[in-house]
Amino acid sequence: MIVGVERERGFTIRSLDDWMRAFQQELDDVYAQGAVALKSTIAYLRSLRFEVVAYDAARSAFSACLRGWKSRGRKAEDDFPFPREAQDFMMHFMLQKANERHLVFQFHTGLQEGNGNIISNSDPSLMSNLFLAYPNVDFDLFHISYPYQGVAAALCKNFPNVFVDMCWAHIISPAASRSALADFLDALPYTKISAFGGDYMFVDGVWGHLSLARENVARVLAEKVREGVFTREKALQIGLALFHDNPARIFRLQGV
Repeated sequence: MIVGVERERGFTIRSLDDWMRAFQQELDDVYAQGAVALKSTIAYLRSLRFEVVAYDAARSAFSACLRGWKSRGRKAEDDFPFPREAQDFMMHFMLQKANERHLVFQFHTGLQEGNGNIISNSDPSLMSNLFLAYPNVDFDLFHISYPYQGVAAALCKNFPNVFVDMCWAHIISPAASRSALADFLDALPYTKISAFGGDYMFVDGVWGHLSLARENVARVLAEKVREGVFTREKALQIGLALFHDNPARIFRLQGV
């Protein structure tokens, strides 16, 4: 990863300052191209709890690992062993930059793809300190945080800057997604819910997931109408918001 960043940025990473500089340059580039959000998938690798780390401690830990990698010949195929102190420091640094740019920060929460992982690393409640520390950054919780969808609902209810995203969720479990959406609509302002995200790199998967999402949302809204929670007209309004208006507003998409 370091080698690829060095090649793309045109300078050698010799310190934490260089790594921060590389991130800032990359952010400037993608922001100029119209990026509206940053995304973290680090829950595949570690806990989502990020402590506040002093710059000097992070710089020292980063430098020590960089020296070790250099002693092994700076091999591109080696995973650079980013120390926990540097990871935590950089997450807070990135959130500060997201705040400056008014960028949404998306987090993979809940079930990790593939077989075998530590599911508790992706519990969204671990990020409560971030929600408190960055009240002007909007946090988008991916995949309804399954199987922590109840926790996600509580966080969205408790924090004005936290939103729940149903991307991938309908494929993970249609039944759990319908149950979660029914709960979300009771517990939350419906303006905090995005009903769909393809989370696929091929169009067939996106279309299939969208079809399933439409069916799930329609079934939940129809049941709410039957229960007398809201009218058919209100259900249509909510459906439009879940699929279009909410993500367009949350991600500040112009002309969509």
